[in-house]
Amino acid sequence: MATQEESKIIRAPIACILGHIDHGKTSLLDYIRGTVVQKREAAGITQHIGASYFPTQDIKDFLKKSKQEFAEKDIKLPGILIVDTPGHAAFLNLRRRGGAVADIAILVIDVTAGTMPITWESVRILRERKTPFVIAANKIDRISGWKSKNDADFLDTYNSQKPHVKDFLDEKLVQISTNFLEEGFKGIDRYDKIKDFTKKIAIVPTSAKTGEGISTLLLILMGLVQQFLTPNLKFSSGAAKGVVLEVKKEKGQGKTMDVLIYDGIIRKGDEFIVGGLEKPIKSKVRAILIPKPLDEIRDPRQKFDSEEFVSAAAGVKILAPNIDDVVAGSPFKGIGDPSKEEVIYKEIEEEVQAIRIRTEKAGVVLKADTLGSLEALVSFFTKNGVKISIADVGPIKKEDVMNANIVKDFDPYSATVLGFNIPILPEAQEQANIDNIRIFTNNVIYRLLEDYIEYAETRKAEDTAKALSELLLPAKIKMLPDFIFRNSDPAVFGVYVEAGTLYPKVPLITNTGKRVRRVHQIQDKGQTIEKAPKDSEVAISIRGIEIGRDIGKDETLFVNVPESHVRQLMGKFIDELTTDQKQALREYIKLKRTYEHPWWGM
Repeated sequence: MATQEESKIIRAPIACILGHIDHGKTSLLDYIRGTVVQKREAAGITQHIGASYFPTQDIKDFLKKSKQEFAEKDIKLPGILIVDTPGHAAFLNLRRRGGAVADIAILVIDVTAGTMPITWESVRILRERKTPFVIAANKIDRISGWKSKNDADFLDTYNSQKPHVKDFLDEKLVQISTNFLEEGFKGIDRYDKIKDFTKKIAIVPTSAKTGEGISTLLLILMGLVQQFLTPNLKFSSGAAKGVVLEVKKEKGQGKTMDVLIYDGIIRKGDEFIVGGLEKPIKSKVRAILIPKPLDEIRDPRQKFDSEEFVSAAAGVKILAPNIDDVVAGSPFKGIGDPSKEEVIYKEIEEEVQAIRIRTEKAGVVLKADTLGSLEALVSFFTKNGVKISIADVGPIKKEDVMNANIVKDFDPYSATVLGFNIPILPEAQEQANIDNIRIFTNNVIYRLLEDYIEYAETRKAEDTAKALSELLLPAKIKMLPDFIFRNSDPAVFGVYVEAGTLYPKVPLITNTGKRVRRVHQIQDKGQTIEKAPKDSEVAISIRGIEIGRDIGKDETLFVNVPESHVRQLMGKFIDELTTDQKQALREYIKLKRTYEHPWWGM
């Protein structure tokens, strides 16, 4: 008689759900599960890949809510495992990890908001991986005038709407279709208008709030998998392959691992290799626990069931010794053949090291709770122009602060430690206070990036302002010959500021290279002022010169900027100058080279 595992023909398919933040990915699953996972996540974003298994019978029970005939459909699949990927652009690399093992995907789009940049990032990943997908055009209940029917099949609720409401939804769906056509997709339409699902992408309008269209979405999803993807679901009896979702301490059980098994079988007593903080870790399965159906592995409402073995696809909790240093997000591989142990060890070592960064160059020190998060952080920060010197997993330690302090010599603005979803150890905080190193932590990646960028930009602006305040800045002024108020002791005359800003105490030079003494005072309407910006007409006084002898009555004058200041202004501060300041500086350099040295300022 065949054993349970031998009698299997196909495994449960893995579906990946993705889309823009707040478009309702987790809410769709929550409606079916009846849990509130999303409310327990930071800022409403699912921060780590979660896995929920939906057995076929439970799906059929759910389908009964909409139509009895749905529940009578012949579904041969054992069930479906849905991987709930995080929603923000920062997690695109995590999606890649999810997408790599997904058989099909659900792309969630808020029908009232339409496609977003993150939508297209998701689409590009699906296209790269050649992963078929269905679009859930979510939040139809938010359409003005929409009359909801809880748990209704989409067509049933759609046909009961007023004509103008249906027209509005149709327009939104056409807009989504048009956007996909512009991205190179030839066929996309509402599911009920499609005859050949291999040639067109189906759109299923849904509401995660009322349940409308969700049964329709499940039916389309299961139907597509069963009709077109069954050859991909060949049951493997080989050693398990998976990804570690999370490592945590359970009361009475010690450290445990939540693992997504996407291929093969994991048995109690199996040896396996998994990624660790320092090097790959070899261990042995002491127990396999699975959450009850329709529950969520990250935070189950009910107790786990203990199993002797579990086959793909499944989300399981594994109890094993010596897994304290296991890195979440790392690959997990069972050792089916002892002769392949060394090869498996090297494969995992290379994959983990490829994500970590350790260089001698300037950049921030980046720490995260999991390899998946770290991969996402590195990708997101790099795309936003942030350099990284070290990227690693684990809490923020004293060593991280010391490494950031070394970076100060190369780039003071990168000398920071950024932590995602991790604690700061006391000795690290103490060292940070000593070395004056800023530590930023957050459990939402884009906020962590925003905090750092705001800090770095503020520091740069402050330092630039301070440095510029110590330099003479270029300015060009034109004497007004009709406004010579006094020829000498001191000379007082009117000027027009053609470029830059004129300040008191700055030395001047004529456009023929003749040095003029410093500006003593600037006045406007008889009042002494601290500066005269571009296009000002003001009176200036200069001591120790006589108009008509030392300078003419109709001179063009420049601020006589020292050569060392010119080099700094033309170098690191050139972008801080206004267009007119740059022009005045170029003219000034030209006259200095004409009347002093050809290489002046070089």
